Amino acid sequence: MSNTHQDISLTDTVAEQNLRLQLQSTEILLRQSETRLARSQKIARMGSWEWDIPSGDIYWSDELYRIFGLPARQPATITVDWLYTLINPLDLASFKKALRNTIRNGVPLDTNYRIIVGHDEEIVVNSQGEIEYDDSGSARLLSGTTLDITARIRAESQIQKLINYDSLTGLPNRTLLHDRLHLATAQASRDKLVLGVLMLDLDRFKAINETLGHRAGDKLLKAVAKRLQACFRDSDTLARLGGDEFVAILTGVSHEDSITTVAKKILAVVSEPFYIDGAEIFSTCSIGIAVYPMDGDDSHTLLKHADLAMYQAKGLDRNNFQFFSREMNNIVLERMMLENSMRKGLERGEFFLVYQPQVDARTGSIFGMEALLRWQHPDLGLLLPDKFINLAEENGLIIPLGEWVLRCACRQNKAWQEEGLPPVCVAVNLSAKQFGQYHLDELVAATLLETGLDPEWLELELTESMLMKDIEQNATLLKKFKEMGISLAIDDFGTGYSSLSYLKNFPISRLKIDRSFVQDITTNPDDAAIARIIIDIARALNLNVIAEGVETRAQMQFLSFNNCVEMQGYLFSRPVRAEVFAELLRNGLNP
Repeated sequence: MSNTHQDISLTDTVAEQNLRLQLQSTEILLRQSETRLARSQKIARMGSWEWDIPSGDIYWSDELYRIFGLPARQPATITVDWLYTLINPLDLASFKKALRNTIRNGVPLDTNYRIIVGHDEEIVVNSQGEIEYDDSGSARLLSGTTLDITARIRAESQIQKLINYDSLTGLPNRTLLHDRLHLATAQASRDKLVLGVLMLDLDRFKAINETLGHRAGDKLLKAVAKRLQACFRDSDTLARLGGDEFVAILTGVSHEDSITTVAKKILAVVSEPFYIDGAEIFSTCSIGIAVYPMDGDDSHTLLKHADLAMYQAKGLDRNNFQFFSREMNNIVLERMMLENSMRKGLERGEFFLVYQPQVDARTGSIFGMEALLRWQHPDLGLLLPDKFINLAEENGLIIPLGEWVLRCACRQNKAWQEEGLPPVCVAVNLSAKQFGQYHLDELVAATLLETGLDPEWLELELTESMLMKDIEQNATLLKKFKEMGISLAIDDFGTGYSSLSYLKNFPISRLKIDRSFVQDITTNPDDAAIARIIIDIARALNLNVIAEGVETRAQMQFLSFNNCVEMQGYLFSRPVRAEVFAELLRNGLNP
């Protein structure tokens, strides 16, 4: 019997030991699980919690204390009212509403809110939870997790910033502008107010970029943006479209005079000098204005009309503002049509040259000619250069157009020589953009080689303003032309810088007296005096001098008397097509 009791006792002892081992193992596994959970929560920046609603007791995991910037288990007792003190006051109402909705309606808790941690720092958290009810249907337990989503919110905010804001100036970009303009037009319609849309573009910004570099250009844009912001109210919107274009939306405007006041203020602040990298930069801008609802009732139309008005402002000497109008719209649309058809016109052979004789008034003989460009537009008819040259300068088409003019003039002159006609020099105008071309000397040399024209029968006409942009570099370029045997003339002399110092630096062979001085040379003493001075300068520097725009015998006699015998103008011949000029070379001018 005793042996049996001993066996039972021994069995119980083994069972107890096994149970203790199992309990120890389970406890170890539980602690490992808790450790893993705590580690996972720490990595995920997620804490767990439970709220015993009847008693008000709240349990927080260690990670939740860390998330909230608190020492572990401090405070030991957590209440809902204490939690409310940590929540940003701006988010507290929505947090309480979400909590009530979960408790009353059983809707899962899912809310974002800001928590004040440390020294007035904030984090953004997301709390999710599930509600449990007792048998009577009363809320018993709310449990869930709280996740630190600060990094995610910041990343999303940064993405939104990249989507909606210009990275250089920090201003709203095109995307946000359209949203703001859509809302602004809706509000203006509701409040029966007008709305101003201002499109502004910096004048000659490309030249600043090319001269000082893109880094300085970016600094200038940031400085301009800062000044512009001072011109607007918080309720207005200033955006950057890209490049040097900005758009402003003026809201709550009762009258157009208010828009005019802002436009004048913008012109004033932009025209004040900027100091970039030690350089003083002067800038101006052109502003186009469209007004809702008169100039359009949607954002697309308003922006288009403001853009058209801005181009009109640029065409009026810049540094001004223009309101959109139907008449102006027609002008700008015609300009846009010209721009679109210009490239096709060059491809289709719509451009052609005419030639105006240059005459020795003593003998009446032709010693040269000026090649002049014309455009036979299929819809607008014959167009003179004043209708399209400035546009070609702006859109860059002057480069291929200028190359075509040079090649065509050289080829035609060579063809006349091969026909046995008296050889004469052909003068070709160079535009500012052409003159700034890289390796222009090589282009001219290649054209002469291609056409077979000897350089002595080509004269390049330049303006004073062109030459003064970079005197040292231009002097080197002109020297190369001179070494080739090409003649160089200053066109419209006296209308530019009126500085004579550059004449000593450049190998010029001829000065041209501008037609504006010749027109009233016999009736206006000032024009007569200027003409005499130009002739005297040319003689003193051993240069030829030619007067253009000679239309009357009185003008011819005055010029001849004052030792200017080279002339061109309607008195001798209008510019004529190649076949007519060939006859003039063959038979001479009509007496």
